[in-house]
Amino acid sequence: MPRVRLLQTSDVHLRRDRPERERALALAFDLARTRSADAILIAGDLFDRGQDAVGQRAVVRQLVESVAPRPVVFVPGNHDESCYGQDADYGANAIVLAERPWSRATVCGLEIVGIPYQHGKTAAECLTGLACEPRHTVLVSHGTIMDPVAASFAGDGEDGAYMPIFLSDLLKRSCYAALGHLHSGRNLIHRDGERLVAYAGSPVVTSRREIGHRGVLVVDFETGAGVLAHELVPLATPYHEKVEARCSPGAELEAIEHLAREAVARKKPGARVLARLEGVSLVPEKELRETAERTLSRAFAGAGTVPVTEATHPDDPEASYPILELATSSYASLAETPVVTEFVERLEACARAEGIDDPAMLQTALRLGLEAFLEALP
Repeated sequence: MPRVRLLQTSDVHLRRDRPERERALALAFDLARTRSADAILIAGDLFDRGQDAVGQRAVVRQLVESVAPRPVVFVPGNHDESCYGQDADYGANAIVLAERPWSRATVCGLEIVGIPYQHGKTAAECLTGLACEPRHTVLVSHGTIMDPVAASFAGDGEDGAYMPIFLSDLLKRSCYAALGHLHSGRNLIHRDGERLVAYAGSPVVTSRREIGHRGVLVVDFETGAGVLAHELVPLATPYHEKVEARCSPGAELEAIEHLAREAVARKKPGARVLARLEGVSLVPEKELRETAERTLSRAFAGAGTVPVTEATHPDDPEASYPILELATSSYASLAETPVVTEFVERLEACARAEGIDDPAMLQTALRLGLEAFLEALP
């Protein structure tokens, strides 16, 4: 049987006020042409809200028709489940699998089964009554893969038990399950020989939780043989990088300067740096934030980067300056207490003497100690 190449994407969350998402979708369709994909699978949440489809449907239809005669398969997600009524036109080569609990279509010789998002149901409930030959079948759905013992195998991003899906329910019915809902994280792809269960993640950042390059998944499938190859292909879309630093009482400025150096080192075209400052401080929070923002802005300006301006949207992924995330515990009221300084010095010296190289453990000990000092104050 001939090899079929599928391009998988999801979670674009199109909105008129976020044009970078439309550009990301256009790049995904361009990649379908350059990589000679036979079909495109969109596994839910193409639109951010129902009303967004009204203004953006024409844009999507134009992109769909630009890759004709390649079929483009749509399955609704939890954000856009109302966007695929019978009167919605996505192009002659669009295949909408929105019927509940599931619907199917033959695409490039493959059986494509769509399982739209269904609130309050598990994928197993939705798949009841479905009979198919796994070696010929591709499932497209929008939900959360769950491990029966622990949590989902996926990582960060917009997770949560939305329409829970178990691997066993997918693998016994298909060789390839193309999923949407999880935007990013580790272990988004589960490969077992010729069988594949995978999230492509979002092709563009939609929140600060999504770290690293964005992309789409390209999968080569052969009827009767299953998945032959898969590749997560990065797109030239804005993305988030993250750096972290921990501060200790008396060493706040040192930690801030370290954070600024790390942030500048991650400065790349298209990257928005999230700079997170954690730890324990004796400096008032407002003063600590102002110092950190000033240091970061100065460091980025010195690296030829536009400094922070109020005119730019704080979550704009295309902005070049860093975002400060302040996550410190402040004990400013203890700053002038001499015994506190001695406590901090002795605790850090004890950690060095014992060979304890665990910043989180030291930070916990500092917090507990300083909270005890606060309780002891008159």
